[in-house]
Parts: sequence; C-alpha cells; structure tokens
Amino acid sequence: MLIFNKKKKSLDNIYNKIVEESKVSYYLFYAERNDTDHFREVFQLNLILILWYMKTNNLSEKYLEYLIKIFIKDLEGMVIELGGSETSLRKKIRKFIENFYGRLYAFSEIFDNFENGGEKKLKDFINKNFKSPLVTKLMINYLSLTYNHLKKLDEKDFWRANLFAHR
Repeated sequence: MLIFNKKKKSLDNIYNKIVEESKVSYYLFYAERNDTDHFREVFQLNLILILWYMKTNNLSEKYLEYLIKIFIKDLEGMVIELGGSETSLRKKIRKFIENFYGRLYAFSEIFDNFENGGEKKLKDFINKNFKSPLVTKLMINYLSLTYNHLKKLDEKDFWRANLFAHR
C-alpha cells in the first residue's frame, strides 16, 4: 500500500498532464470551435494512449484503475456542472463510460499491432469518426507521433510525466 501511495501523486501528475496536453491538442485540431464533445474526444484518445502504454509496459493494474477512476469522477463532475441531477448521474454517464471502454479496447488492439497493419486501421477508424479532412490528417499525425514517442519512452520518464513527444 505504501508504494501505491507514493505512486498516487505521480499518477495525479500524469492525469493532469493528459488534461493539459488535451487542451493544447484540442485547440490545434478545433481552433474555430468551442465544443466540449470534441475536447472529450481528444482527452479520451490521450488517456487511451497512456493506458495502452501502461498496459504494454506491465505497470500495475491498480495504476490503470486509478487513472480510470479519476476520469469517471471527472465525468460525474462535468454532468453535475452541466445541470444534471445526482440522482440520475449513473444513468447519464454510463453511455460515456461504455463508449470509453469500447474505444479503449479498439485503440489498444490498433496500437498493439501498429507496425503490422494497425496504422492503416487507425487511419480508417479516424476517417470514419472525424468529418473534417484537415482534422483527420492532424489527428492521425498526432496519434502516430505520440504512439512512436510512447513506444520509446522508458518507465522513469513515464513517472516524470514526459508523456507527449513535443513537450
């Protein structure tokens, strides 16, 4: 338990870094819009990349669960801020969570096989889900760059929250 408590501060820092990176990426991809749905898309993709890294580097399941727990807590807070009642909270965020786990599974498979056809699957998936050709191209380049950075990232740099290639 002591080790987890020491890592908890680092995990909080990592989560905050994902949020920070998502804000920057969101404004790069969607400079003309102010839309929380698109921010959530970018944030989920960044979180999925980090969770994928943690899983492939055999970091403890407790750490992955902790980051997901923070994410769910943030979703709950967002729904309440947008005027949702606490009594219907679980029902409202269930769809978001199901969507997240579906994406986590799909993107994890893509990144696990990135060098063996996964890059093409990534392009196909992104093309289907993003309408703007410019945003699609930017998103594919961003995810490829981040994937390559994480692939080379050692665990010490991960815990220092050096998670994204251009930061």
